[in-house]
Amino acid sequence: MELSIHDEAVAAWGLTEQDLLRELAVALYRHGKITVGHGCKLTRLSEVEFQRLLDDEGADLPYPE
Repeated sequence: MELSIHDEAVAAWGLTEQDLLRELAVALYRHGKITVGHGCKLTRLSEVEFQRLLDDEGADLPYPE
């Protein structure tokens, strides 16, 4: 699937393409729709970088008890 959002819309929101991808990935992760691995692919970040992003955004990583 391909999703197209006009550059003008993204700019009007005050975001870059990378910002939008990160916002989307964090939201999907918070809702349990994607894994860390999928978030890495979507954002083009390493696992450590994506986990740091999740931490910065207050999206807790699930840890086994």
